[in-house]
Amino acid sequence: MAVSFDVGILPNRPVSDCVSMARQAEELGYGGVWIADSHSVMRDAYAVLSILATRTKSLTLAAGVTNTVTRHPVVLANSWATLQELSGGRAVCGIGVGESAVRNLGLRPEKLAVFEEKVRVIRALIRGETTEYEGRQVHMRWPAAVDVPLIMACSGPKSLRLAGRIADGVLFQVGSDPRLAQYALDNIRAGAEEAGRNFDDLKLYMRVACAVSDDRERARKEVEGYASVAANTVFRTVPREYFDDQLYDELGRLMTEYDYAEHGSNTSGHQQFLTDNILDAIAIACTPEEAVTRFRGLTDLGIDGFVWPANMPDPHPYIETFAERVIPHVTGSKLNTHALLGNEDD
Repeated sequence: MAVSFDVGILPNRPVSDCVSMARQAEELGYGGVWIADSHSVMRDAYAVLSILATRTKSLTLAAGVTNTVTRHPVVLANSWATLQELSGGRAVCGIGVGESAVRNLGLRPEKLAVFEEKVRVIRALIRGETTEYEGRQVHMRWPAAVDVPLIMACSGPKSLRLAGRIADGVLFQVGSDPRLAQYALDNIRAGAEEAGRNFDDLKLYMRVACAVSDDRERARKEVEGYASVAANTVFRTVPREYFDDQLYDELGRLMTEYDYAEHGSNTSGHQQFLTDNILDAIAIACTPEEAVTRFRGLTDLGIDGFVWPANMPDPHPYIETFAERVIPHVTGSKLNTHALLGNEDD
């Protein structure tokens, strides 16, 4: 598979800003955008995705990610079948067991067995089939019968294996260290082999906190908002043996102070507990030249898609710099200069 780069958008900013970011990403040749779904702290992901389905032409439009706890599987199936129709076949359902969306309501992430069953129901309904859920027959009474890729978001070993067994692709968030990335890939492969599936058929997305700039220290400062999110996820899900003692202790201190009410915020109190050691293991925050080297190392492992959440206060320069000075040197593709020439297609 060809390597792709997508932009993650957290709608903790005005919807118009989300649309502007997505349109810029499309003009610059990114493959897609992933819209975070965390209703207590962000605007509605499905409203943003619906707007983008009509305001963009080529981008893959994904949830980054939705969950099966706060959204009923029949509702999810209906939403994604509709988005697939509205976008002309560009919808991708990024889905997981739930994190900030459920924790901010005092709920718990979905049990994996329950999640697997709900994914089965969602997939069947999107395809226009009648299936059983909780003891009754369910069906969508309009002509869906489409196919929407289901990309499972996960980080822990059991969930990574489940993704390898049932998903069309995997979006894993385990930090930026190649050793941690290999841990994820090994578990996904194991799950695929358990199910008799071809590991090479899975689309392997890595979500990584990222900011690139010639001002290296500024890049590291700008990435702190999302790096805190990623660090929290990594500490809670990746087994202890993959961390050295110092990193484990520093991550533990951050998690103790983590406030889900400030999930994804660029001004959260818990950001002060991000150390250089954590940033090096979790994020790619550096000069463009350094970023090229690091992304090449990850593609060498077999990762074929990257999602980097552009969550800095002003993301537009970073989206452009990454497109100009990183993507072409990793993928070998040329930059789409349409936006840089000032052309707009309204």
